[in-house]
Amino acid sequence: MATNTSDMVHDYRMVPEDFVKHLMSTLVIVVVVVLVAAALFSVPEAAPLTIQKDAIQNPVAFEAMATRDLNGQGRMADYGPPYNHGTGNLEFIFQKWVGDIHPLNVPYDFILHPLAMAASINPAITAPLHRFENASRTQQIAWANAYESALARGTTSTGTVVVPAGHYGPLPALMNDTLKLAESGLMSGALIRNPSVVTRFDNQNYLLFLEGTPMHTAATPLQLKGTQWGIIHPAVEGYPGAWWMTIPTWIYQWPFVASSPANDAIALSIGFVFWLFLALTPWIPLWNRVPQWLGVYRLIWKGYYHDYRNDTGPR
Repeated sequence: MATNTSDMVHDYRMVPEDFVKHLMSTLVIVVVVVLVAAALFSVPEAAPLTIQKDAIQNPVAFEAMATRDLNGQGRMADYGPPYNHGTGNLEFIFQKWVGDIHPLNVPYDFILHPLAMAASINPAITAPLHRFENASRTQQIAWANAYESALARGTTSTGTVVVPAGHYGPLPALMNDTLKLAESGLMSGALIRNPSVVTRFDNQNYLLFLEGTPMHTAATPLQLKGTQWGIIHPAVEGYPGAWWMTIPTWIYQWPFVASSPANDAIALSIGFVFWLFLALTPWIPLWNRVPQWLGVYRLIWKGYYHDYRNDTGPR
């Protein structure tokens, strides 16, 4: 291998340089390019999915989702830690250890409490709300189950959801009041309000309210669901997706990972082991010699090895 330093640089002219000048000029160029690109292309943002939008576009499905929140069949009702004691998404023993650090009472937090707040400006809500709250839990679930079944044949008329006659208790009035509250946009405000700190909003319930059918319905045409390799697809057409997440997304597609209730924990663990393997490559016997055996370095430094044919490569 060449040992004379002059041999390494004989093809290059040595000149003095002002690196501070280069740094500042590069910074100016980058700033100008970014500002021009921002002015031309704007911000790649998709229209947000809001509670108001979902209620207006899918009133029957919205009431069905709200009814499932009342009867304990909603997406978040049996989620598990850190929200409640359910087991629907219980992934690992550590999740139990963490506990319910963000407690969520789905019927009360998602439906009954917002309606109670709305009752202060619309007293007509008070009577059906009190009737439901004063009923036994068994009766509440029976009403909700019957109304949910009826919504399969539900229609809309003058902005109100109509179902076949049945024994639903106060559910028709409550659900239509919930729908009106959502369509007005006030449901969002009721869910993010933080009673302990007036100037600070708590977005937890607002973000979790649409979990399930609304999220999946919005994500499917954009190919953003997990089963569609979602995270690597763009949310805005014409812009790139998160292609650097291809390997983690690929792990999620493995059958035993995709079908596991602990898929997040498994995928993250496999990804960590893979990263650790790459990080420790220089110290893993045999594996650390693979780059030399492949000879990729000779392609990268093709010009150098063309001039120094007697070089035996790195040692």
